Amino acid sequence: MQTETQVAPERPSTRSWPWWGYLAVLAVTFAASAALTAPLSADLGVTLGGWALIAVYAVYGAFLTRHDLRTRRLPNALTLPLATVLTGIVLGLGASTGDWTQAIAAMIGGAGFMVVLSLVGFAGQVGFGDVKLALSVGIVTGWFGMFLPVWAVVLAYVLALPHAITAVVMRSRGRDITDLPFGPYLIAAGAIVAVTAAIAG
Repeated sequence: MQTETQVAPERPSTRSWPWWGYLAVLAVTFAASAALTAPLSADLGVTLGGWALIAVYAVYGAFLTRHDLRTRRLPNALTLPLATVLTGIVLGLGASTGDWTQAIAAMIGGAGFMVVLSLVGFAGQVGFGDVKLALSVGIVTGWFGMFLPVWAVVLAYVLALPHAITAVVMRSRGRDITDLPFGPYLIAAGAIVAVTAAIAG
């Protein structure tokens, strides 16, 4: 009896960047952020900078969402560039406005969120692509408040809850349902929290 071999579909190439690639992106985004906001008042620079963070995060986040839904993977080559760009923007804003409070809060928020999700990842509840993504989510929400990343992760689980409940019910009836990756929920939650905070001022 002959058996047919199933060939797995090819995944798009996602080679990791060299360290100097990240450094170059960081330098360029830092310079651009500082130069564009330097002519503005400190308050206006902080406000526009916050919306620029959200815009970059939203556009790139849409790309990451599409990739995660298609491949169920968020490789370093896709998640870390976003974190690098957001870091460059935040540091540039701190340098141009002279107010480092929000920049420091964003960095702490990003690092703290990544550590928390790392612990969840070691427990097998999320993938480590989501852990790297948490750095960006923490930066964009932390810019508006050091503890806002906490609300982002809570909201991400709330957004994912309906699908999780549906999956449990379907499987209890013997029907299969595809697990959705957690990355899109994280990205959406980060955007919602950041936009809400920006509007609230």
